[in-house]
Amino acid sequence: MISSILVVDDSKSSRKVNVALIRELVGSEVTCLEATGGEHALQILTSQHVDLVLLDLTMPGVSGFDVLAEMRRQNLNPRVIVVSADIQRLAKERVAALGATGFIDKPIRMEPLRAMLSHLGVIHG
Repeated sequence: MISSILVVDDSKSSRKVNVALIRELVGSEVTCLEATGGEHALQILTSQHVDLVLLDLTMPGVSGFDVLAEMRRQNLNPRVIVVSADIQRLAKERVAALGATGFIDKPIRMEPLRAMLSHLGVIHG
């Protein structure tokens, strides 16, 4: 069972949509945290427990790739679902090599998110 999910995206509207979809799927018992970019995400990840991260790749400054690399360097182990419009095979391979658990195309839609969360055992059905 997860208790906290971190949504990382430099777009406020994308964060709000992602949080709303997560809330619909997992309910209000799970804490949803938001990070406005990669640097902010790393601050949260190093200061409190996070079970799952929904991570955008393309952000100014510290990118999603950078976040994954730093998480690996610091041995931070929440599961990570990358949410990105960068659907190139090389990008998917790179994030998998950096430890991402899954990849969902952006803009995020309910059914792919439901399928991924079900696959990870976060939700049932």
